Amino acid sequence: MKELQKKIEATLAAYRGRWGMVILNHSSGQHFTINPDMVFPAASMIKIPIMYEAMRQAAAGRIDLEQLLIVKDELRVDGAGILKELRPGISMTIRELVTLMIILSDNTATNMLIDLLSMSAINQTMERLGLKSTVLRRQMMDFAAAAAGQENKTSSADIIRLLTIIYDHSHLPADYGKLMIDILSRQQVRDKLPFFLPEEIVIAHKTGTLPGVEHDGGILFLPGGPYIICIMTADLPANVEGLQLVAALGKVIYEHFGLAQIN
Repeated sequence: MKELQKKIEATLAAYRGRWGMVILNHSSGQHFTINPDMVFPAASMIKIPIMYEAMRQAAAGRIDLEQLLIVKDELRVDGAGILKELRPGISMTIRELVTLMIILSDNTATNMLIDLLSMSAINQTMERLGLKSTVLRRQMMDFAAAAAGQENKTSSADIIRLLTIIYDHSHLPADYGKLMIDILSRQQVRDKLPFFLPEEIVIAHKTGTLPGVEHDGGILFLPGGPYIICIMTADLPANVEGLQLVAALGKVIYEHFGLAQIN
């Protein structure tokens, strides 16, 4: 990984801010890290733990993924997503809410799932899984809570651990792990890690954005992989720099691993 390290360090030299990242070759166990335990505002990366808890409760028989929930007008919040644009009173299954939360980062769907699953259950599960820095403290778009210090937190090491657990089906029946990967692979927000990748390359991932914060993490499926990747950035002078940085790193990673397999 020394050659990859040089390429990454050269890319980072052109940017300002702070970052943490982990790149793991799941097949070989080789990995590259920079500040893996550095804690960041989670932004929408917290939606991966919420998805996992939905699957855990479904596997335990506590919820039914096909259960319908009503999207009441008072539940709709601004920001990312589509539910705020649809008619009040529309019904969605829990599976559909999870899907919208991931592929469109829908904030209304996210808050409905937090209410259903409970914040404490989500946090307890993440603690049991060994995620040391991940905590859900507030719902989406609750900026008053964030300003009061109740920000959602995570680290690149935690996200890598959770994605590895999902991929390995090590804690839930395989069908639930496969469903989570399928949902992540249908991600519609592709302006970071996959931005420069060929369309045929599959990456099951989730992004996160806040002012001064840009994250992306997921599973990149290549012949020598899969590669489980998480890149987190914060204290950015402008978000566009974070977008450019994570996209550039995605290109570096793909060219290092993907083209090496071809050549």
